[in-house]
Amino acid sequence: MRSKRLPSFIAALAILLAGFVIAALLGRKQPSAKKPEVSSAFAFQPAPLDTVSNGRVFLPLEMSGPIEALRKIEIYAEVSGVFRDAARPFREGSGFRKGQTLLLLDDGAYRNSVLAEKSRLLSQLTLVLPDLIIDFPDEAEKWKAHVGAFRIDAPLASLPAPASDRERNYLAARGIYDSFYAVRSMEETLGRYRITAPFDGQVTLSAINPGTLVRTGQKIGEFAAPGRYELEVSVGLRDAGFLEPGSIVMLSSEDIGGTFKGVVRRVNKAISSATQTVSVYVEVNDSRLSDGMFLSARQEIAMDSAFVVPRRLLRQDDRIFVIEDSLVALKKVRVVMASDDRAAVRGLDEGTFIVLDPDAGLREGMNAAHLLKRSSSGRAE
Repeated sequence: MRSKRLPSFIAALAILLAGFVIAALLGRKQPSAKKPEVSSAFAFQPAPLDTVSNGRVFLPLEMSGPIEALRKIEIYAEVSGVFRDAARPFREGSGFRKGQTLLLLDDGAYRNSVLAEKSRLLSQLTLVLPDLIIDFPDEAEKWKAHVGAFRIDAPLASLPAPASDRERNYLAARGIYDSFYAVRSMEETLGRYRITAPFDGQVTLSAINPGTLVRTGQKIGEFAAPGRYELEVSVGLRDAGFLEPGSIVMLSSEDIGGTFKGVVRRVNKAISSATQTVSVYVEVNDSRLSDGMFLSARQEIAMDSAFVVPRRLLRQDDRIFVIEDSLVALKKVRVVMASDDRAAVRGLDEGTFIVLDPDAGLREGMNAAHLLKRSSSGRAE
């Protein structure tokens, strides 16, 4: 009887142990309760602060552009003719002194026309001279001297001044003045076949070769005086007020070491409608420079009662996040000048806390009491 109950007891014990094992396994797989999530609308990352300290600040105003020779002319032909070199070739880099001949145009045909007109004028004077001796005996000697000194191959001399209106009208009626001024005009035109240097300089552009037929109005080349140059730069309206005529500007080049001192000569008050900028002209004198060279200009601008902030802090171009009465506020400021990544502003009270990381979830009216906990260095923790 005892042997029959033993298997039943063992089976019941096995079932009981299996139940405990299953319960333990189910207890391990049951997920733990999740912590309640904080809404992202109320999440806030601490942002660093800075304290406003107004005073005298400096910001660099940087400009750049190519320089151009201050004394530079373009040469155009006023007459037609075959181009010929003068004493030295008219080529880029050739230097000429003031008054030296830059180039010549063949004037043979036109010169003969001028000589013919001068010859006709001499004939007119010779024919009218006997009548002048009879009608104006007191004035005859000066006309005899003028005709005696007349040279066809020499520049035309001025006519003797008439002593009376009667003498003047007498000469005018016989065409003397018409012929004289016609010859004088032709001599002026003849002089344009020879182009001389208006100042010491060098040829910067030669557009023709010897033997070329040059037509009236055709560009021949360019001539410039080295040493004096002008830099034209575009400056924003806000920054143009810092550059007055006479201001010193430091210039530099990537191709030449050292710096060059420039002086602001002119400020064009006309505003470009496309860029909303004005043109500023800086003069620089240095023999190391060349026409067309690219220069960078830098001017340290001093501003009083201002505070410098990173430009990234500006919202809507003229607002900054500050702390007022333990709340975050968007304060309107006046941007005096902006340069690269910094801006000088006015309108912030002394000691005001400004937020240096406006992208840290800030919004107006947010409680900022926890931001006011300062570190020993004066920065927010």
